[in-house]
Amino acid sequence: MKVTVFTSIIAFAFFGIATASKAGPVAVREALPEPVGEDVPTFFKRACTPSKCLCNKVQGEFCGNQAINSNCLDSHVYECNSSTGKTCDFGVRSSCTKCGRLSC
Repeated sequence: MKVTVFTSIIAFAFFGIATASKAGPVAVREALPEPVGEDVPTFFKRACTPSKCLCNKVQGEFCGNQAINSNCLDSHVYECNSSTGKTCDFGVRSSCTKCGRLSC
């Protein structure tokens, strides 16, 4: 009886190794970011696309203001390039829509 059990275990182990070696490559997916809590926002890097919204050559981010420049959408956040006076657009930002500032 003991020999049969031992032989069965060895056979199953060998079969498992043989099956695993025949398996093809498995695509690995990048893990999704883990939730960090209700009060802590999760930030994702966004592309900054070139824009026709001009700035005053002060480096940094700002909310658009269509009353000053129609190319600077009120709901979007822009990054100003201090050497060129040109901006790139990060897209819609909820605080720009809500209060016209980077944070309300």
